[in-house]
Amino acid sequence: MKTLPYIVFSFIMLCALCTSINSYNRTENMIAQDVNRALEQVLAKMPDNVVTTDTIRCYRNYLTIAELKDTAGIAMRTVRRDGRWETKMVAEANYGFAATFMMSDQKASGSLMFVGMMWLLGSLWYVKRKRPELVAQGLAYGGIVLNGDKFMTLSGEQIRLTPMQHSLLEMFMLTDTHTLSKQEICDRLWPKKPDASDTLYTLVRRIKPIIEAHSSLKIESDRGKSYSLKLK
Repeated sequence: MKTLPYIVFSFIMLCALCTSINSYNRTENMIAQDVNRALEQVLAKMPDNVVTTDTIRCYRNYLTIAELKDTAGIAMRTVRRDGRWETKMVAEANYGFAATFMMSDQKASGSLMFVGMMWLLGSLWYVKRKRPELVAQGLAYGGIVLNGDKFMTLSGEQIRLTPMQHSLLEMFMLTDTHTLSKQEICDRLWPKKPDASDTLYTLVRRIKPIIEAHSSLKIESDRGKSYSLKLK
């Protein structure tokens, strides 16, 4: 499955992102709890709701996170409670996103990102190493390799085809010009059928998306007289 390495890489990076966000949120909550706890202690000691220099100094002394002692402050906010407006003190950390992120523990997410990058690089190396082997073993054109009796992509994935689709693609691959006349295809695939035009049309219509999905090739028609397997 050629998309499996990318699915695994995406899953690992998603886990890294979720771990990073979770760590950031924990740190943000820890900061909020610290400033609110410090404010509660200040209000217990100075309950007059007046913010002075001593109030701020006392408030910062109660903080347990050292990084907040130079930024945290107290603000007066007007809030509506029980239909009445009242003024209350609120704690403010004044700590930005970047500072909070740097404070958070990102070791787990960093490790996951490292594993994801190593997985991606390893997968790309494996595909690159395997590609020359496939090409050397079979006939290759436009990203499709005819290896024995199987059609493969350059990454080693087998292209699933019906017997008729396999025969048609094999004819295209083994022809030097990769062009086949309509009559030539019908005579080879349906020798006993007087008029196989509709059957050929259906066969080509169904194999087109398969070829285009697994390679850089496409099938083009020349006014219904011939079909060509060409690079996109």
